[in-house]
Amino acid sequence: MDEQGQRRGRLSARELLRAAFVNDDDPRFPLWLPLPGLVAVVGWAAYQQLTGAGAFLPTALWPGAAIFVLASLATWLGWQLEID
Repeated sequence: MDEQGQRRGRLSARELLRAAFVNDDDPRFPLWLPLPGLVAVVGWAAYQQLTGAGAFLPTALWPGAAIFVLASLATWLGWQLEID
């Protein structure tokens, strides 16, 4: 056993996730991270406006908020876990 009281060669789920995240002194939430979500929201709201299916502002608010959150989460996880 090592000094933390765990068997060598065996990782817990928490240690595995911690090791998978980027850890080279970079910011955890960079300024560019919300951009893909914002582009998706503006694109979706503009598409809805142009096709006559809905107005820009209400569409940007909902489902735009959900689109923004999901796109930002996917971007952050992809960046942190270095998914290619």
